[in-house]
Amino acid sequence: MGFLRDVFSEKSLSYLMKIHEKLHHYERQSPTPVLHSAAGLVEDVIEELQTAPVNNEEKELLQLLSTPHLRAMLVVHDTVAQKNFDPALPPLPDNFDDDFDEESVKIVRLVKNKEPLGATIRRDEHTGAVVVARIMRGGAADRSG
Repeated sequence: MGFLRDVFSEKSLSYLMKIHEKLHHYERQSPTPVLHSAAGLVEDVIEELQTAPVNNEEKELLQLLSTPHLRAMLVVHDTVAQKNFDPALPPLPDNFDDDFDEESVKIVRLVKNKEPLGATIRRDEHTGAVVVARIMRGGAADRSG
């Protein structure tokens, strides 16, 4: 229990939960990308510019599109557009109890040494404190006392 108390009393966990809530709110409002593969489109444009005679403006465009910074930015754009940034997490247990109000509980998976700790936390809406909502029997948190 001492480990969990230390984790939940960390100010950074509270900040992370606030960030998660802000991102979740923004995700519902965010615009959808027009193209999910901008880097591929730029590759096609570069190929076209390299195979045809080019004027000064086209030559400048070719140089700009070939810079490593712009290419890295396009790769990041495509990663975000494809929502390809979520880590692979182990599945939730079959006996997961869903009796909490969806708006007041966020599921956070704490994993140590590839083993889930088996605790559900929530943020108190009045105080903003992070509290343990429940501890799963048999999980690492339960076994630690």
